[in-house]
Amino acid sequence: MINLRTVLIYSLLLLFASNVQAKVIKNIETEDADIEVRVFPAQGNVLLLGFPCDEGKSIAEEKTAQSLSEDGVEVWMPDMLGGFMLPKVRSSLADIPTETITAIIAEALKTGKKVYLIASGPDTELVLRAASQWEAEDHEPVAGAILMFPRLYKDTPVPGEVPEYVDAVGKTQLPIMLLEGGRTPNRWGLSTLSNELQKSGSEVTSKVIPKVRGYFFKRQDANRSEDVVTSQMAGLIKVSLFYLGEYEI
Repeated sequence: MINLRTVLIYSLLLLFASNVQAKVIKNIETEDADIEVRVFPAQGNVLLLGFPCDEGKSIAEEKTAQSLSEDGVEVWMPDMLGGFMLPKVRSSLADIPTETITAIIAEALKTGKKVYLIASGPDTELVLRAASQWEAEDHEPVAGAILMFPRLYKDTPVPGEVPEYVDAVGKTQLPIMLLEGGRTPNRWGLSTLSNELQKSGSEVTSKVIPKVRGYFFKRQDANRSEDVVTSQMAGLIKVSLFYLGEYEI
């Protein structure tokens, strides 16, 4: 015999399942290429536009996106490399037209949600480059950007000398959250990078994640701390959104 408790639990599970929307594929036509976008729909008013540049093969990012979606944050993940048939190497970033990225930003803003940009490693250059051009064209502003362990040096820094950054650094005005691993030498350059980003008017917040390295969620040799942080990536991103002034999640 089914008791009342069982019925209530089953009903709650059905209600939860009905509110979880499956990933869908959206194609955005731009002047330069047709871009396939993995969309994790959500009912909330926040949209996180990510640029993993992973040829659509990310696993940790997809799990994080699904978790954020269930918490009311919509996530879009455009496959920029696939759209231009580019290999997964850093030099490919230069072959992705800024206009294509801004076209995707425009499409995201059509949803009426507040759009935040997010990327990691060298891909953070795409976010800054697109944000800079977007602002220069006097469009509706994006709400902010999350840059995870950004790699924005033009060349390998020389010890004792001020590093030279890619051209997109210091040309935006949007709020920026910087996240860096506590076990990477790049953590010591956070203050310098923050100062450079602030020169054009961006309000920058930086945080160090203890006991992890850069690219911690992609490592085959991840330690326990990195596994734990990877499992809590959605929470880390939501905290970052809070620091950027998003209080409605």
